[in-house]
Amino acid sequence: MEFFSTRNKILSINPNGLRSTSIQLRERIWNVFYKEEYDYYDTLEYTSYTTGIEDMMLEMGIKYEFPANKIYKNQNAEKLHKHVVQCEGMWYRIYDFIEKYLRVTDSEKTQRLTIEFNRILEEEVAPYRILNGLVVPIIGKSELNSIGETIDLEYESVSKHMTKALELYSDRKKPDYENSVKESISSVESMCSIITGLSGGAATLGNTLKKLKENGVNIHPALENAFKQLYGYTSDSGGIRHGSIEFVNVASEDAKYMLVSCSAFVNYLTEKWIKYNLK
Repeated sequence: MEFFSTRNKILSINPNGLRSTSIQLRERIWNVFYKEEYDYYDTLEYTSYTTGIEDMMLEMGIKYEFPANKIYKNQNAEKLHKHVVQCEGMWYRIYDFIEKYLRVTDSEKTQRLTIEFNRILEEEVAPYRILNGLVVPIIGKSELNSIGETIDLEYESVSKHMTKALELYSDRKKPDYENSVKESISSVESMCSIITGLSGGAATLGNTLKKLKENGVNIHPALENAFKQLYGYTSDSGGIRHGSIEFVNVASEDAKYMLVSCSAFVNYLTEKWIKYNLK
């Protein structure tokens, strides 16, 4: 898995707008982590306790001492704090740290910490939020919820496409809006294929949309036509899905619109599909 700085191909440490984090933000994130992990050590037998933190520190290139006593515990904390908080210019390290830390926590803790970290990011007016374990550029709260709901669906193919669309959109160094749009529309295509049972060459969005009603999912004709037109936008001779070399300047707002609209439509179809199957 690529983390924030690698995924965003960050080469420069010069801060500017999106490329900066305040010491206050970093300290607040650290304090949540310290309370969660290092304060907890004091309630345990050091010689019998292991954690994913050691792997995280080693991955960062920080020497780790197994916390057999409070001295080693404090040394570990000091080294990690220096790396992710006292790192003037290395603004992105705190975001790498967040992603790496969430990866080694259990699902319940991850969910709780995501809420807490996002609260801090919002209060510190940071231009990023956490979604699905990734630090991504701000999208509205309701939009984030919609995308997250799609990613959490039990349908693996749908979830994979939406996750990839989000990753491509959130690459701040070199965002790939063209392929983000492809993945967004593919998530809708996958959901429609699941509902209709179509596969292979017949499972295009244009075909599956026509078959939804036959499979118990009734959508308003205007909404169906709207998505047919969106599909046309991505499928015509100059469109994205054909990989036309002329279609290379997809705007960020176009990619964002497709990301949000496709996630909302997938969730809408899923709800109708579930209701039909419960009858």
